[in-house]
Amino acid sequence: MPDMNDDLLQLKNRIEKSMYRILISKTDEEQDRLWLVGRISDVRLKKLLPRLSVSSLHVLDVINAHESIKGVDIARDMGITKGAVSKITRKLLDQDLIRKTRLPDNLKEIYFSVTSLGAELAELHRVFHQEQDQKSMELLTSFDTASLEIVADFLEKLASLR
Repeated sequence: MPDMNDDLLQLKNRIEKSMYRILISKTDEEQDRLWLVGRISDVRLKKLLPRLSVSSLHVLDVINAHESIKGVDIARDMGITKGAVSKITRKLLDQDLIRKTRLPDNLKEIYFSVTSLGAELAELHRVFHQEQDQKSMELLTSFDTASLEIVADFLEKLASLR
């Protein structure tokens, strides 16, 4: 009869291999870029895309979701530092994907909004995520809720170990 520790070790190894594959595929920005480039019609966006990080695309998404938004609110929404937002928005401004404005009665606060070029890219990125989410939902619906609760609990506890 196999030892319980051997079974656990085999499961641990399967889980680690699967998580590694997930991490590798999520950090492979090239695949995401290829999807976007294949659907971009604007020549300027095709040239800009290789210079944009995934974080830049996500900041652009947050800005696009609001008529205008302050950097501190972007940071809060995304769970990143204000410094990171400042660095990313500077690059997005340089690439004419966003603009910044100040209110006449409060020149201290800076608000960001998307340009038409930025809106086009943000919309395309939203469609990309919508397609990815649809694939995830198709997989999730093949499991019962109790099984998914176990998986979610396990992953949350595993994340807290790190």
